[in-house]
Amino acid sequence: MRLSKLRLLKCPRCGFPLLFSAVIRWNDNGTICERMMPDLRAVLLEAELFNDLFERIEEKMGISISHLVFEAQRNAAKEVIDGVLNKFPFFLGRVGYNKKLVVRVFCDVALVTGQSFAKTVRYRPGREGEALIRNPYNRELMAAIILGAFESLEQKPFEHTWMEIDGDDVIVITASRDKPEVSERLAVRLPPLKPGNLSYPRCRICRVPSELSYLQWKEEDGIIMDTRRNVRMAFLDGYTPTTVFRELEKELGEEIYPVIVKAQKETTHRHLDELQIITKEDRMSPRGNRGIYEKVLAPLPLLGQGNPVALQHDDGYLRVTVENPYNEHLLAGHMAAVFEAVEGLESEVEWENPDPLTVVFTVHGVSRSIDT
Repeated sequence: MRLSKLRLLKCPRCGFPLLFSAVIRWNDNGTICERMMPDLRAVLLEAELFNDLFERIEEKMGISISHLVFEAQRNAAKEVIDGVLNKFPFFLGRVGYNKKLVVRVFCDVALVTGQSFAKTVRYRPGREGEALIRNPYNRELMAAIILGAFESLEQKPFEHTWMEIDGDDVIVITASRDKPEVSERLAVRLPPLKPGNLSYPRCRICRVPSELSYLQWKEEDGIIMDTRRNVRMAFLDGYTPTTVFRELEKELGEEIYPVIVKAQKETTHRHLDELQIITKEDRMSPRGNRGIYEKVLAPLPLLGQGNPVALQHDDGYLRVTVENPYNEHLLAGHMAAVFEAVEGLESEVEWENPDPLTVVFTVHGVSRSIDT
């Protein structure tokens, strides 16, 4: 299926899509949100992270969790779109021809967030629709996002199938009577956020943090690339992992969490190795390991993953306090990997919550078995 190439209007200074910078805001508390919905947060992640993470959990536990992930993602997407369409004057998007304009916006959002290239093929409001999907960060999770968006727009459940046209994947959605019972258990919870006082160097034109200039949009493919290491990135909702983990704990118990922590630890190690973030100059600096920790943890707020407000360390010991963490188990794996990379020690990590919006991670070295 041949389609005309879509070109985004981009900031002439930093290259960020202007549509994106008009909708997304980097806050001073370690979070990223949509300007009209300050309580709904997004995170910037490697596009393969969720794929790798959930595959590792399935392999370790010997069960499929794809249905849980799908329903959590569908509910998160619906929550995000409801946050817009439930407000004046945007609720008019649910009326008449306006629905088709909203569907066009859905496709643009998929592209600017790096989730996929999407193009409407056919849409009959209230009944069915078809869209070409290229390069989804995850095909079934992309389907869940689409269903959630249409369930918000049409205010009724939908189901989906896939077909192929001229070698391209096309998703077909149709109105349905109800959703799976498990979907109700995977409702998204939106915790409040702590205020902060962070500041970033920003583009003078679009006000996006300048430190993210390594991101490159390939709009014809629906892909965002981290040009430093040629890795695909995506802006995703900040709730799906926590929602899925909550349900897994109910079904499988707390033994799922070491699997989650280990999977994130391996991902962070790969990230640090690819970027060669920790240099010989860092290790020889008079500031020592503290300077390295500050350098490695500084990007967390830019990724929307939380605000590291305190750091303590000593030989074989690290403690980091993070406000507004997007997921404490994934951040625990991240902290453990950072410690191992800096100290050259295998580690154990634990954490506590002095309040519902703060996590204190403590990492201890257990042996000298990692090459530094």
